[in-house]
Amino acid sequence: MMLTLVEQWQQSGLSQRKFVRVQNMTLVKLRYWIRRWRQSENNTSGFIQLNSYSDQDISICYPNGVELMLPVQTPVGYIESLINY
Repeated sequence: MMLTLVEQWQQSGLSQRKFVRVQNMTLVKLRYWIRRWRQSENNTSGFIQLNSYSDQDISICYPNGVELMLPVQTPVGYIESLINY
């Protein structure tokens, strides 16, 4: 949930200070989650970010038959956590 908040901040175009005022949270907390988000984006697990101009979803099919559909903009770190779950 907090990593989604970081993405919302990026897309908002607001400064960190203005964003935390609107969200009623502390600047320290936002910066902590930004650092965590960057770490998840910069992992060296062998996954790479693919840039796509397609509007198609990403599909993960698990061995038990469950299929998970994710938006193309889903961060690679989050996708990795779902695959390794």
